[in-house]
Amino acid sequence: MKRHTNKSGFTLVELLVVIAIIGILVALLLPAVSAAREAARKMSCGNNLKQIGLALRTYHNTYNSLPILGNYFWGRQSNNGLTWTDSSHGSQITKLLPFLEMDPLYKQLNHQTVGRRQSGWGATWVSNFETTPTLGSQLRYTWSELIPVLICPSANVDPYTDHTDPAFAPAITTYGPSLGSQLNPSQNNWCPEYHGNLFGTGPAGHGNDARGMRISGVFSRGAWASRFRDVTDGESQVIAFGEMLPHKGDHLKNGWMHHNSLWVITSGPINHPVNGLGEPGFNQLNATYPGCSHWRNWATSQGFKSQHKGGAQFVLVDGSVQFLSDNIDYVTYNRLGDRRDGGPLGEQWKNN
Repeated sequence: MKRHTNKSGFTLVELLVVIAIIGILVALLLPAVSAAREAARKMSCGNNLKQIGLALRTYHNTYNSLPILGNYFWGRQSNNGLTWTDSSHGSQITKLLPFLEMDPLYKQLNHQTVGRRQSGWGATWVSNFETTPTLGSQLRYTWSELIPVLICPSANVDPYTDHTDPAFAPAITTYGPSLGSQLNPSQNNWCPEYHGNLFGTGPAGHGNDARGMRISGVFSRGAWASRFRDVTDGESQVIAFGEMLPHKGDHLKNGWMHHNSLWVITSGPINHPVNGLGEPGFNQLNATYPGCSHWRNWATSQGFKSQHKGGAQFVLVDGSVQFLSDNIDYVTYNRLGDRRDGGPLGEQWKNN
């Protein structure tokens, strides 16, 4: 009698071959899927910067100046005898809130109260009774408010870098205002090669001044910001805001509202490697983590950074968004930071 063989199933060898082919296809497709997702995140990140650029221009059209930082360095300017944190009134972003469709949040702020963490400076009582009846009400600080337009989707960072209590912790931003090619002395002389002030237009160390003649970029660490007429190099040739990573900087970690958080300088190259806050060995100064890579080395830690491959995105004074390669010529990059260096740029920098 003739036997009939069953040819409808797979042999073990055939099954292994199919699995291997599927594995190869998945390996080929995953990078493409990952790249597509990053492209979408990068586009969203650029749109955030576009909104910030539009807010800056609308603010200027309203007040005839870009928004100032709330730091005062001498009593003559503050007009109340107070300086530094005693007369602080928040960051540049604080002033931009009404122009970022955040007017209700802006109206929670008490602009008559000064100081870093006084309860009147944006603190509100909120009830937790419905979610946590045993807690009742607690004091919530406005600076702990997470604002989506201030966070790049590609930045994989802790939204609260300074504290663990979200009711108190200052919420981060991944975008910061540019002081340009400002003199930026390294802490403890850790990294003297990136000293800043390449063109002699920013002699105030770390931008600690409120006089435009001593500031390279369009923003200062003091209570000053430029007008469009001060940008003599051209609004399409000067950086206004750019991407940064808050856990990589000693000051940047303090959040979008803090008076001494948001000052970013082009003296450190784009995406200069810094061992950030909380990363393994972040407080070590040795051959593995030399001074230029320390999170408290201001020359590089207060520089522009992103988690995009190959560079970071910036919004220029004219509101346009540009991706700048981390291989951009260092002098060209600092010319983009400086509002009045007077040097020609050409167009090639946009493709770097």
